[in-house]
Amino acid sequence: MSTAKPKVFISSTIHDFKDLRSALKYWLEQLGYGVLLSEYNDFTKPLDENSYKACLRAVAQADYYILFIGTRVGGFYSSADSVSITRMEYRTAYELVKSRRLKMVIFVREELWKVREDRKALKSFLESDLATSKELSTLDIQKIVNHRSELVHNADAIFGFIEEVTRLNEMKDAIAGRRPFPIGNWVHTYSIFQDVVDVLKIELGIDDKLSKLALVENLKHEFYSNLIQLTQKYKNKIMPSYQWVSAARRHLKEDIDGSSQIPGRYLKRLIIYILESGGGYRLSTRFIDQALISGEFLDYNPELNTYQSGLFNEALFKLRENIDRFRLIHQSLREEFFAFATKYKNLSKAEKDVAVSNKDLLVPLALADCEQNIVALTVALVKAQDGDLTLLSELKLNPTSPFPIEAEKIRSETPNLKDIIKWVNEQ
Repeated sequence: MSTAKPKVFISSTIHDFKDLRSALKYWLEQLGYGVLLSEYNDFTKPLDENSYKACLRAVAQADYYILFIGTRVGGFYSSADSVSITRMEYRTAYELVKSRRLKMVIFVREELWKVREDRKALKSFLESDLATSKELSTLDIQKIVNHRSELVHNADAIFGFIEEVTRLNEMKDAIAGRRPFPIGNWVHTYSIFQDVVDVLKIELGIDDKLSKLALVENLKHEFYSNLIQLTQKYKNKIMPSYQWVSAARRHLKEDIDGSSQIPGRYLKRLIIYILESGGGYRLSTRFIDQALISGEFLDYNPELNTYQSGLFNEALFKLRENIDRFRLIHQSLREEFFAFATKYKNLSKAEKDVAVSNKDLLVPLALADCEQNIVALTVALVKAQDGDLTLLSELKLNPTSPFPIEAEKIRSETPNLKDIIKWVNEQ
């Protein structure tokens, strides 16, 4: 079934499960599930259709069916057969389970299960006594075993329902080799809400909130889309665009006031890069921003009992900063790019090395270094999402300037996070 979100139909008597039903509805909806409850306006209830029929049709709309069997029977769908509407919902769901169109989770109150087992033991005792003393008839034993109590209002109907969901007779036939084993007959007992949650986390595969799972998938899609903008195919192999600059960069001399001797063919590649690099305009940060705002990727520190920005979250920050910087360089320094291309266009055709001012190289190399950071961070974050933190933990990014001495000067003059925290605390 294709829906915007997975739907869960909760089936039970309403009176004795009112609190549980509302709590479960709230919990599942917070996780991102759609919940169908008959006492809420969770599904269409045609005014020209019987209410029971509407409930049965709603079962078929669900991806999951959760059944709670308690101490009451509820309204009868067929009083002649002692079949309640809840039992009929189960039968409708079970047919869908057999056709693999629905997944089912069944719960029985633990105290009810224990009473059922006690009465089964009592029945066996009375039947053995009947075989010897004949003081009680079969009808008498049935009345005793199914007597009404505060806990069990209609033992015959309730215990019969439990026998049906456990597929008791089918199991006996299967064990005897007369038929295949039935499916969908696993029953979970519970006494508190946590018991229900623990089961549903496994049965529904809930590792995290659906909102976070959706964010993770959208974030990964954004990562891949950005990488498409920053790469190209060369000789049928993927190549990041910044690699057009790699050869020229290897000939860079460290003195920013000096010049570098760059072969003409490498200078040509550098010109092609700065004229064709436009991927920064198309880079998306929508889900990167959402991830940072949501706090979903913060790490919990049990010692301080607080959340902190860890490896993944810090990498997201650095990625956002590098994308901002890449866009800023590209947008504000376009004239410098064209001036560089005009100045060195003819020289790039030379076979010999060309003397290029390092100050002229500063902007295009800074752009390429920033783009390399974006690609490296993005690839490392994708790997980290898949559980491999190796790249992320070992990642070394390019500094702000391609010239080491200047880069170190900028680094020493720029306060880092620890410096700022210390400074604020000293105020």
